[in-house]
Amino acid sequence: MPVDPCRSPSGRPVEEYLEVAERTGAFRPCEIEVLREVLTDAFVDPAKGYCFLENRENDRIEAFAVFGRAPMTEWAWDLYWIVVDRSLQGRGLGRRILGRVEEAVSASAGKAILRVETSGRPEYEGQRHFYLRTGFRETGRIPDFYEAEDDLVTYCKFLSGGLAPEMAS
Repeated sequence: MPVDPCRSPSGRPVEEYLEVAERTGAFRPCEIEVLREVLTDAFVDPAKGYCFLENRENDRIEAFAVFGRAPMTEWAWDLYWIVVDRSLQGRGLGRRILGRVEEAVSASAGKAILRVETSGRPEYEGQRHFYLRTGFRETGRIPDFYEAEDDLVTYCKFLSGGLAPEMAS
């Protein structure tokens, strides 16, 4: 039986995840379209390297994350998307799904570097503070990367012993 490219491993349609992301108010339409492509790739072809986790309660998507191994690295991973339903933000769901991501990446090699790239726009201040509160460090910034006055901001978190002790959370 062929895989339905519009459904997650749990059988839910991609549109459900996009609706949760749209309701956050955090993403521009072009970002939602990229999320559609990433989710479709993650669901249809796991060989593309995307990993997917979700939290559900009573068949409702509360939060989800998409992440994957950084190419040409031994233990580096990228967190591509972390989304928490807007009505549930501030209740620890982001921390919980991030914790599950960290467990998954750490289990792969016993240690890991988790990298996040995000926008420097003022509207993303909450997201940037979330990463700082959860042990990430800002490790880079490229001014005007996305457009004028929208920097690319990179955060990293070093998981487990042996990696950059001065940066470990």
